[in-house]
Amino acid sequence: MQSANLALLLTDDAVDDLALAVRTFVPAGSSVVACIFDDSVLWTSMLITVDESGHAASVSTLDGAGAQAGGDMTHAAGEVVSWVQAHYGPCSLGFFVDREHAQALLRASDKAESVRAASAAGALVLSPIPPALAIALA
Repeated sequence: MQSANLALLLTDDAVDDLALAVRTFVPAGSSVVACIFDDSVLWTSMLITVDESGHAASVSTLDGAGAQAGGDMTHAAGEVVSWVQAHYGPCSLGFFVDREHAQALLRASDKAESVRAASAAGALVLSPIPPALAIALA
């Protein structure tokens, strides 16, 4: 179900924006995990690993225990990042957001402002967050 939900979100433009964000903010040899929640239930996820040369090595959704995240987003974020680090190595970016704000972000021309709006609404958890992204959002 996660893959089908992810396909609903990722238009060609969204894929291009995502690729740029990964190249810009995810260091080589690490990973990024993004989870979208709908009514405190994991609706979809994306896990991207970046190889030592800085290229995306794999793209998948969470599986196993990682896919069971739900409830409080902050708590779920901690569990998911721990799971990713145990199975894939260093996780340099965790992006956890509710579905409404994820959809708004993908449509937004100003991505940073959309991220700030989600954060101000209490609908976003960024943990861990790479320094370059923290600076970009400041």
